[in-house]
Amino acid sequence: MDATDTLLKQPGKSPFVLVPGSWCGAWCWRPVADRLRRAGCDVFPLSLTGLADKSHLLSDRITLETHVMDVINLIRYNDLRDVVLVGHSYAGIVLTIVADRIPHLLRHLVYLDAMVPKPGECAMDLVPNEEASRRVLRSRHDGGISVPVPEPGHFAAESMREWFGAHMTPQPIKPYFDRIAIREPQGNGVPATYVSCTPVHLPPMRLSVDRARRLPLWRILEIPSGHNVHLHRPDDVARILLECAGE
Repeated sequence: MDATDTLLKQPGKSPFVLVPGSWCGAWCWRPVADRLRRAGCDVFPLSLTGLADKSHLLSDRITLETHVMDVINLIRYNDLRDVVLVGHSYAGIVLTIVADRIPHLLRHLVYLDAMVPKPGECAMDLVPNEEASRRVLRSRHDGGISVPVPEPGHFAAESMREWFGAHMTPQPIKPYFDRIAIREPQGNGVPATYVSCTPVHLPPMRLSVDRARRLPLWRILEIPSGHNVHLHRPDDVARILLECAGE
């Protein structure tokens, strides 16, 4: 065993990988990431392909598999182990597949007001038909490649709407329709926490938290907050994540 192998196997704090929801990127995790780093943790917020600092890669070739591999490759090529993997909103779909494939590299899953899909479903199956149709119609702005940015008032408090709106980018639409194929039960045996923002206003999250309550070994926490709890309540989110890491 060489020095590199020894280094990689040394125990330490669990790293955090933070996966954003629709229209967002690594930037939306800044308040939480800053707090985790002050606690001495390694933190890896990422932007999924086609979004934020990767928006120049937007194309009709982006699939759900693209986003899954964004996360898996970040974990693998940074030699991460014992990862606390966190996903917000749409990213719950991504987390579910990542856990199915690399459970041995994960310590804890955190679904932050995130989608909990069943095998064979796609993200659009969790969205009401009217909203799904609206997103498809809006995607015609670029030939059906992406869903334009919505009004930030739907997601952000008034004090941060200008900043939030300036950072959001169109969401690749194809991943919304790709059905998930997983071999193992939801979470694949990795301990999981579902953080529900209350009161629950968004139908996909209402369905998802109901599903999470029925899953064995899943813990459910509630935070009074809007959907973007990592921006509204970063202290609380950081505290929960550190707890999930065993800190």
